[in-house]
Amino acid sequence: ALDWGGDLAIGRWEGVAVGGEPPRVTGIDLRDKGLTGAIPRGLDGLTDLADLRLAGNRLTGAIPDLSGTDLSRLDLRGNRLGGPVPEWLGKMERLSTLILEDNALTGGIPRPIGRLPWLREVRLADNALTGCVPSAFGDARGDALDLGLPWCLRYDRLDATGAVAEAGSWAILGADGEVLATWEGLRSEAATLRVHQTDAGGTSWAPEFGAVSEGDLFEWRKASDCWVRYHVTGPPVRPAAGSGRWEFPVEWMTYAATGEGCTGAVGSAVALGADESPPMVIPAAAILAPVRHGPWLLMPEDWEGAVEEPVAYPAVSGDPVTARSDAYTEDIAVARGFPRWREPAMPAGWRFDSALTGPHGGPLDGYRATYVNAKGYFAATIFVARLYNWPYRDRVYDHGTSFYETRVIDGHWAIVFYAPPGRTSEVGTIARIFDRTAGIMYEVYGSDRMLRGNNIEPTIEIARSLYREGGR
Repeated sequence: ALDWGGDLAIGRWEGVAVGGEPPRVTGIDLRDKGLTGAIPRGLDGLTDLADLRLAGNRLTGAIPDLSGTDLSRLDLRGNRLGGPVPEWLGKMERLSTLILEDNALTGGIPRPIGRLPWLREVRLADNALTGCVPSAFGDARGDALDLGLPWCLRYDRLDATGAVAEAGSWAILGADGEVLATWEGLRSEAATLRVHQTDAGGTSWAPEFGAVSEGDLFEWRKASDCWVRYHVTGPPVRPAAGSGRWEFPVEWMTYAATGEGCTGAVGSAVALGADESPPMVIPAAAILAPVRHGPWLLMPEDWEGAVEEPVAYPAVSGDPVTARSDAYTEDIAVARGFPRWREPAMPAGWRFDSALTGPHGGPLDGYRATYVNAKGYFAATIFVARLYNWPYRDRVYDHGTSFYETRVIDGHWAIVFYAPPGRTSEVGTIARIFDRTAGIMYEVYGSDRMLRGNNIEPTIEIARSLYREGGR
């Protein structure tokens, strides 16, 4: 029996961890305790519960709804639990470890689970699961390949003719209408995705495809280190009678391509998994190899492997490179003479503090400006500059509270950086938007304190105002 006597403080109960002030239950670890019966439904009231480990007992019944908790780790392996894998798991944004193996669970794997941004370990073997494995599980360490189930949206034949008339066939076309047959082309030239509504496993995805609209995402995946993410740029073209072929206008958005076998010819018999709504959030801890998003290359802090070499960004008409010496000013009138000056839409009470330009702190063809709030405290830094080479390499530092979210904002590539809900960022909030027409990057770094904690939206709105309002 557990030593959970009424005379003991909860912090001294066996297997229970508490934290915070006032103290709240943050973890329960009761592995191999011979427990029987059902998992108590009252655990859902433990809003700070992050770690629940009940492996190696004789628990029965269905897994109760624990969506009211803050779970990052759930380990229920080696019990006698039945029923389905719960749908509510797909709402647990903090979940990084999910271990449900060696139970009696039935039914399919809820696809939203595969889109959880922090999920890094999944173990579901030795159950009675059916259906398919979400393609996004390819990024999670676990036993997805050992479940004996096909990948969802699995396609196994590149149709070099582009007809895509048979189940399981696919083609991605360039702007000229020709089928792209190299990995490099899939990453940079894609204009149209053609896919049969029935995949290689015989499953029709017509209802899912019918729900796709402009701005949605598609991810085409060979392996965890070889995938391309596209955003849909217009409405899909539904199949003509009897054809079964869907068309989606797409543009490449993000890709990871450092693995072997992800260069050169694709090959006609390459099996790919797809996901029509992958997560946009990439935890810093999950960036284990370079990830390219628009003009940016996100690299792990300690990465020493191969990277894409920068190339010159296409020249923009009327945009000469002007060599400038360093300049610093606290006078807004002088700052307005700096190259590419913008008047941002700042929150009430914020004011200009200082700005600099030049090759050392500036930059060369742009400026960096600081703004303070009404009390004179630092509020935000703005960086506006032309990108003459891309990809723009950026080391990703994992502070344990870091979200990198790849977005398309107003048709522009964008990256935002912030802390997940309930956590505090150590480096503030950052929004970067790249205007490909002008070749300019707009970056806003906002103080957490000045921008209401982890709320990234005010930072984004300042960045949007920079290119929307134009320069002076």
